[in-house]
Amino acid sequence: MKKIVRAASRFAALTLACCNVHAETTLRLADSLPNGHFIASELTRPFIDQVQRDSKGQLKLQYFPGEQLGKAKDMLMLTQSGVVDIGYVGPSYVSDKMPLSAAFELPGAFKDDCQGTRALWAMTHDGGFLQKSEFEPNHVIPLLILMLPRYQILLSSKKPASGVQGLAGFKVRSAGGAMDFMLHNLSMVPVRMTPPEVYESLSRGTIDGAVFPYSSALAYGLSNLVRQGTVGGSFGTVVLTYSISENRWKQLSVNERTVLMTAGKENSLNACKRFETTENQSIDKFKAQGMRVISFTAADQTLMDSAFSKVGREWASGLDSRGRPGTRMLGEMEKALAAAK
Repeated sequence: MKKIVRAASRFAALTLACCNVHAETTLRLADSLPNGHFIASELTRPFIDQVQRDSKGQLKLQYFPGEQLGKAKDMLMLTQSGVVDIGYVGPSYVSDKMPLSAAFELPGAFKDDCQGTRALWAMTHDGGFLQKSEFEPNHVIPLLILMLPRYQILLSSKKPASGVQGLAGFKVRSAGGAMDFMLHNLSMVPVRMTPPEVYESLSRGTIDGAVFPYSSALAYGLSNLVRQGTVGGSFGTVVLTYSISENRWKQLSVNERTVLMTAGKENSLNACKRFETTENQSIDKFKAQGMRVISFTAADQTLMDSAFSKVGREWASGLDSRGRPGTRMLGEMEKALAAAK
């Protein structure tokens, strides 16, 4: 009888081990994006599909868009606490905790979006400066990184804006961080808020405009509110990530980690070209609805270049004074951008 019990116990242990090997792992992936947003279609969903395909269905990602599990500004905390497994962490939304990543958001920082993306990946992985100084201290690991197409200034005001001086005084939505510096230096008034708050604020006249790529503005339904906007400018961008907490990462198998990181890198580095196509299509849609293009003269461009240079110095100096390595971050970014050409 004892032999039968021992044999049954061994069989049960082997069966459990077998089942554990093939057990599915489900991760909750959450963001603040509305239905139809181009980030979801061009980056998030392709990533989810590749993870499930490469893991042969053993690793499943449950997608919760539209702030279903929490607000954009709370995603870092929700990811750290485990409410969300993979969260849409935007450093500018938590600039007190992750201020250095905003160097990539500086206006005029780079001219090629894909070059910027490659440089950002290098700095957030494999011992990169941002990985060590910003992500590890916050106990999160970026699986996807992205920068939105270079931002433009979009205005709902009926008053025609002409050149740089014509922008002065407008209250404009800012993502915070470096964008605040830029708007101040162009004599505009930055109003910090997350993208889902912009439509209502524009509708009520709380703000006069927003700094957005056209593809995002279209996704948030702003095309019927925007009357004029810049095209071809380089008014910064926003760095965004889908990150997983260190604690949840350690619970995954080596194979699961490999699948996630491989899919993350491939999709991050490929999405920038898809974003560029989507942005150009979005600009055409705004123009077709009667949007007036704000143009700049050569003198305006010289004025903006000077302002953008000042923004970078002010941003770095402000961080240096708080004991954060702002000046060093600019140097590290320049090296990463040079290596990413």
